[in-house]
This record gives sequence, structure tokens and C-alpha cells, in this order.
Amino acid sequence: MNNELNRGLFITGTDTGVGKTVVAAALAAWCRAQGLNVGVMKPIATGGHRARTAGSARVISKDARWLVRAAQAQDPWTLVNPVCYQEPLAPLTAARRCRQPIRLDQVQQAFERLAARHDLVIVEGIGGLLVPLTWQASVLDLAKGFRLPVVLVSRPQLGTLNHTLLSLACLRSARLPVAGVIFNAARPSSGRGPGRVAEHTNPELIRRLGRVAILGRIPHVAWSARSGAGAPWARRRRQLAQLAARHLASEFLAGLRGS
Repeated sequence: MNNELNRGLFITGTDTGVGKTVVAAALAAWCRAQGLNVGVMKPIATGGHRARTAGSARVISKDARWLVRAAQAQDPWTLVNPVCYQEPLAPLTAARRCRQPIRLDQVQQAFERLAARHDLVIVEGIGGLLVPLTWQASVLDLAKGFRLPVVLVSRPQLGTLNHTLLSLACLRSARLPVAGVIFNAARPSSGRGPGRVAEHTNPELIRRLGRVAILGRIPHVAWSARSGAGAPWARRRRQLAQLAARHLASEFLAGLRGS
């Protein structure tokens, strides 16, 4: 078995709605702005919309569309978003309800074709690490197959310690390489009081207890970038690239350039 890592990142989260798409899109836009040949992938998704592409109808994830626009990718949807269900459910449930099981071998093949076309690939997972994809496999198994360093996206608010430390323990037990944690404020700050204290102290606790690098903290004001309907994509792409440059560790970003 080849244990060499592929170039790129697997973006996972402590939960659904934690901001994986914003982080993945910001990284993809930054790579594009640096002149890197970056590919993007949302291998498995739910809650997609039916569209006609290349003369045929298929269901496509809105998150995948976001990643493609951020990276200005030209790859076929069969590689970028090989599995997508219309119902916004857990992937195993959605697959069972439409009697279309997820074929992880086909997803793996799509990733390998993307990796061959690009210098690096930014992959966004679905939900958290133990979200089931089949009766035998979870998102964790998907990440294992891709052999990419993993970035864990987490919330800074109260309650994040348990979720984040459990996710890190899960990654370590599977012997997956952890690039670090990015805190994304998917909802407004708790304001003053204990909630505010938790937001300021949680990252340091996780750094020390989880023995992990903190790669950055994205403030809530940046979250509106995803819902900025009507803004030209050239502007949004610049905003996303600036988001990565301002709020993520320079050493981490330099690693994506291969330096």
C-alpha cells in the first residue's frame, strides 16, 4: 500500500453547518490567486438541486458550485461532485430512500482523476467524521482513502471542547495526519459574559489538550461572504482569498505553495 500523502487538504468539521464550505472556498480562492493549479471536490452531498450539465440532468450540490466558482475550476461534475442526493438528509438515509447506494470505489476513482489533473485538491467532506456513508464506512474511511492532511473546522463557542477533542481523538486513532484546527464563527459572538470568555479561551485549551496547531480564527463578519447574493463572483473570489490571507496562519498557507 502507498502511504505517501497526496497534495491538498481534506476539510472536515465537528458538525454540520460549522462552516466547512467557507473555509474550503477561501482556501481554494487563495490558491487560485497564488497561481496554483487547484482542484476542488465535494465527493458526497445531500440537499442538491437538479440541473442540466453537459447535455444531461444530474443533482449538484450548492456547496460544490461554491467551491468550483471559488477555484474557477473547469472539471466535470462527475469528478467534482460524484455523489449528490436531493433530500437534505444524512447521506446513508438519503441513499437508502432513493435506493442508490454510495459506491466508495467510484468516489475514490473520481478523486484520483482530479488529483492527476491538479497540483493540489481541496476536498470538503460531509458533516462530521463518523457520519455513515454505507453500513460499513463513514467519512473517516473516505478521508483515509484520499490520503490528504486533514483540517478540522470547529466553532469557538461554548460546547466546542468536547466536539473538537473527540474529533481529534478520532483522527488520531485512525492515524490520519492532522494539519490543524480552524475556528469559524458561524454564528454571532456571545457578546459579553461567560460566553465571550469561552470563545476567547477555547482555542488555547484545544491547542494544549488536543496537541494540535490552531491554523486560524475566522470572525463572524466574514461568514456573510457565503450569503452575499448578487455580488459578482470575481469580487467574492477576491474576498474569499483575502479572508484566508488575513485570518489563517502564514506558515500553513506557505505549505500549500509547497514552500
